[in-house]
Amino acid sequence: MKTYILFFLLIWIEAVADIRVYQYTGVEVKYEGEKITLEREIDPKCINIAISSENIWEGSYANRDIPKECKATFVTSVGQIQPISIHPDVETYGEMEVMHFFKKMQNDKNLLLVDTRDEPWFVYRTIPGAVNIPHDYISKPKVYSEEFHAALEILGVEIIKGKYSFKYAKTVVLFCNGAWCSQSPKMIQNLMALGYPAKKLKWYRGGMHDWLTLSMTSTHKIKR
Repeated sequence: MKTYILFFLLIWIEAVADIRVYQYTGVEVKYEGEKITLEREIDPKCINIAISSENIWEGSYANRDIPKECKATFVTSVGQIQPISIHPDVETYGEMEVMHFFKKMQNDKNLLLVDTRDEPWFVYRTIPGAVNIPHDYISKPKVYSEEFHAALEILGVEIIKGKYSFKYAKTVVLFCNGAWCSQSPKMIQNLMALGYPAKKLKWYRGGMHDWLTLSMTSTHKIKR
């Protein structure tokens, strides 16, 4: 059974990889008799911008007559655009689905919202109510052995006689920085490779980028 799951996972990863390559190659289309390439247009000046909390989430822009309170800037950075679906059995969530999940989560200990980014990002700004399980804790269990086992405990996964038991595994929504962030997809892939039921994994693709674009509540504290 585990061999079958790994085989299916490899096929799925290969198919998704074919889609992701478009952000590098673009797609040629015909428009009004001419051939144009649909591609991600990033100014060369943006390529080496560090992907850090301070760089990504600060600033303001828009027409000068717009009130300051109504403006926000989101930096163009490299990253890797993710497809809308990362697995047939893993639901992709939008903000309203996350809100509905939150409401149910208040009375159900088997539901969990997980921020898969590294701890400094989580501390800087996250969605209130999320717990932090950095993606590396799951993808690099030999490097982070103690953290790996602690993460499994948080997720409700048990190790019985050397085998993973998902009998009490929680239903989890995972997110990271945005549609261009590969951390939560990688964590989902690694959890499924362990045998975690795909139907218990939900993916908030928009992550912090979409959450903040829509002016949703975050834990960010203004530095003084």
